[in-house]
Amino acid sequence: MDFNHEQLIRIQTMENEVNSLKTQLDFIENNILELNALNESLDALEKNKDILVNIGKRVFLPVSITEKKLIVDVGSSNLVKKNIVETKKIIEDQIASLMKAKGNIMKNLEDLQEEMEELINQQTI
Repeated sequence: MDFNHEQLIRIQTMENEVNSLKTQLDFIENNILELNALNESLDALEKNKDILVNIGKRVFLPVSITEKKLIVDVGSSNLVKKNIVETKKIIEDQIASLMKAKGNIMKNLEDLQEEMEELINQQTI
């Protein structure tokens, strides 16, 4: 199976695209996991008045909650007060957006795989 110079360059380009897409996919999946964990924390926050706040390196601070309003960064460093339900809606919207991006990346990966298979099949004919 011999590939010409153009085909080799195309294969290398596709491999780079695949690696880049996989990196993006990992990033998105990690963000989805973090947002789901945040949603669970907000559920616990609704039920409890005392919580432990992680201040870094496995050091926690016990805190009594006096107000159920959260200060949420809604983008461009704009901080607004939101209740837990409103905050969970923002998080759910972010998860939906990430899931859509994940679907697009998965489609791009499938398209690249098909293109690579076609290129290889052309060589075996």
